[in-house]
Amino acid sequence: MFFLSKLLGSRVKDVEDKTVGRLYDIVVTTRPVYPRVTALTVRRRGKLVLASWDVVSSFEESGTLLRVAGNTLTERELEPDERLLATAFLDKQLVDTEGRKVIRVNDIQLVRTGEDVRVAAVDVSSSAILRRIGLGRVSERLSMGRQKPRPRLIDWRQVDLSQTDESWVRLAVPRTKLELLHPADIADLVYELSPDERAAVLDALDDEVAADTFEEMHPSFQAALLVDMPDEKASELLEEMSPDDAADLLAALPDDRRAHLLALMEKDDADDMRELLSYPEDSAGGIMTPDFAWVRPDATAAEALESLRRQNEEVETLYYIYVLDRSRKLRGVFSLRELLMTPPERKVRDFMTGNPIAVRTDASREEITQLIAKYNLLALPVVDEDGRLHGIITVDDAIDLVLPPAWKNRLPRIFR
Repeated sequence: MFFLSKLLGSRVKDVEDKTVGRLYDIVVTTRPVYPRVTALTVRRRGKLVLASWDVVSSFEESGTLLRVAGNTLTERELEPDERLLATAFLDKQLVDTEGRKVIRVNDIQLVRTGEDVRVAAVDVSSSAILRRIGLGRVSERLSMGRQKPRPRLIDWRQVDLSQTDESWVRLAVPRTKLELLHPADIADLVYELSPDERAAVLDALDDEVAADTFEEMHPSFQAALLVDMPDEKASELLEEMSPDDAADLLAALPDDRRAHLLALMEKDDADDMRELLSYPEDSAGGIMTPDFAWVRPDATAAEALESLRRQNEEVETLYYIYVLDRSRKLRGVFSLRELLMTPPERKVRDFMTGNPIAVRTDASREEITQLIAKYNLLALPVVDEDGRLHGIITVDDAIDLVLPPAWKNRLPRIFR
């Protein structure tokens, strides 16, 4: 058994034990169900030459030996049924026949069958990535004391070569249990698809994953996709997105399309969208998210923790918990760490920080970024003229305000 990643770049020697070059790729014929290796592509003195399989005397991860002299190798065109294995399949996105999963081909498994070597499977595991960059042993050390990570293989019979192009490979049968890539990675992949294919992949993804993927896409792609997306799918996607991101997207749509989608959304979600859309785009009100964690000042620490468990799926962040009175005026704030370190019977009013730093809904982006930077805040509350809390601006939203798109793309995923 071989993995393609361990073969590529290995040394190729000729019949006189002289180095010919390095293995660049493997040529396979796609006529059999399991493609058979027909030649090796060798990089020799800056050129690619082919060594037919019949001149290969030894083929191992440690290197390849040939039965002929290196200077006899020449270039040749591939036959119609031949493919360069690494070039054609490695790092391509893998989509099932219903378009419901997208995952990257991280490695390819080959096996010996008599005198032949054939392609057996594709490896979609994360350990394959470490193996490819030469950190396979690091992966093994990290897993010491635990079950050794295994390849996650998809049988080659499930690859539909007739539905494969330069950016993606289609599976011949659905694989409903494939692990999804991170939504940011899916967004990177769908950029390479045609508009119709891009819409099909988003339409087939689960609503939550589709929304997370959508948020990772460039605004111009978002608006274009949403205009043509079926009404029901578009409204569901907007409801799953972060309210501030969804409101920004709605603001970019034509008035009639925006009104139509708002009418299809759940009332609470639509009300949130309308409030956010009522503020100027660059104001604190237009930037904030209305999803924040809050408790009453007379609650005990134990009651506050139970309240947070109920709010967990609805809030943007649990870094800070805000304290509101019966009229929803902001009275204080505390961190999750403070809550966990506080005796369960102690009242919130006794350990909260009063008079927290906040901005009005009409505050400018300059005021927002200055306050977050000055006080090292992870989130900034947004209040109206009466002190009622309407939303929060998180630190990642603040980064979006000050960095141009080209720089934002360089940030680690945690800040995007």
